[in-house]
Amino acid sequence: MRRALVLLPFLVLLGCRTSLFEQIDEDQANRIVAALSHHGIAGEKSRNPDGTWNISVEDHDAVVATELASAYALPRGGHANLGDLFSRQGFISSPEEDRVRFVYGLTQELSETLEKMDGVLVARVHIVLPEKTPLGPPPAEPSASVMIRYRSDYNLEQMRERIRTLVAGSVEGLTRERVDLVLVAVTPVLSFPGACHDADGDCAVNAPVVRARLPIVLCLIAIVALLVLPATWLWHSGVRSLTDLIARRRNRRAPRGEPGNTNSTKEIEPS
Repeated sequence: MRRALVLLPFLVLLGCRTSLFEQIDEDQANRIVAALSHHGIAGEKSRNPDGTWNISVEDHDAVVATELASAYALPRGGHANLGDLFSRQGFISSPEEDRVRFVYGLTQELSETLEKMDGVLVARVHIVLPEKTPLGPPPAEPSASVMIRYRSDYNLEQMRERIRTLVAGSVEGLTRERVDLVLVAVTPVLSFPGACHDADGDCAVNAPVVRARLPIVLCLIAIVALLVLPATWLWHSGVRSLTDLIARRRNRRAPRGEPGNTNSTKEIEPS
């Protein structure tokens, strides 16, 4: 009984958690925790010895947290830059390899620039640079295709021409008319499965509140259990009041033969 009372708070309060992401940088970890917190899910950060971070959530929030992270395109992958791609380490590359490396680095840097815009989740840029030949016909004009996945609460439609201008100004010979832009609005998951099925949409607002109050309910259950179990144990032990408990403790501490010890034997005086 004593061991159960000691382990009870840990068993009740220590909920089972699911690891959501592991070994990510601190910036990505903060983004994930902020996105989950916005929808009422408590994400816990833990630091690894190598300086990376892990994100874990409660078991009952794992499915929704995974869908939210996917909707927000988190964690975001890194982008290569031209400096890293052209950092030679004693190897001689051909002009064709340098050209492919340049185009790839340019698309990576443009994607990273577009992802810095507010509301942008994922940006992908594809550039076509026709190869120039000294004796061949004039090459075709360069072109670019851009796909941007953004949050629906941001209006990027009014930024179409600015995005095209940005991409066209980053590539030599590219014009805005040759830039194809696709904008995809994404609405993150707001409802929690199994919470309720209200046709008016109130579940999307109330469900995060219910999830946020779950730790408080667990704490109350633990407190009630800590009060009820000791009382039940004392009742079955024959203790009915505080006076009985004090008297029992005195009887256990009293030496054998003293008046306070009810288990001591008394000498029988001759009649």
